[in-house]
Amino acid sequence: MNETVTIRPMRKAEAACAARLEMACFSDPWSEKALLSQMEDSHSLYLAAECSGRLVGYLGTQMVLDEGDILRIAVEKEMRGQQIGTRLFQYLLQETPNIVMWNLDVRESNVPAIGLYKKIGFRTIGRRKRYYRHPEEDAILMQRKEGKLTDA
Repeated sequence: MNETVTIRPMRKAEAACAARLEMACFSDPWSEKALLSQMEDSHSLYLAAECSGRLVGYLGTQMVLDEGDILRIAVEKEMRGQQIGTRLFQYLLQETPNIVMWNLDVRESNVPAIGLYKKIGFRTIGRRKRYYRHPEEDAILMQRKEGKLTDA
């Protein structure tokens, strides 16, 4: 698939589409209401990956002072492997130059996501036992400190 993907700020009107993406990507999906609530928070930034007029991925963050947490990142299964996750992170870093440290957690079994995060500069800093449900699983805690995004 060689369609053009555009990265831009996500619109509140896209929360329903993001909720459908959540259902397809996560065993513990956020609802449209939960997504809207997060998007309306003044400390949040949500980015959209759009292709042919549809939401094919998104990234959601929460930031306080000079630190940020990656809350969610999802890419349609059919669109994976096209650098969309990397491009979402690149756009995020361009838009948030004051953030010097990013944190996230990821299921220990999500090897592709862990690979992406390592490729763009995240390092493992810890583990949360039995953090995830459906199925129960540990979370790997990862962190990326200020610096250039590595070319992925």
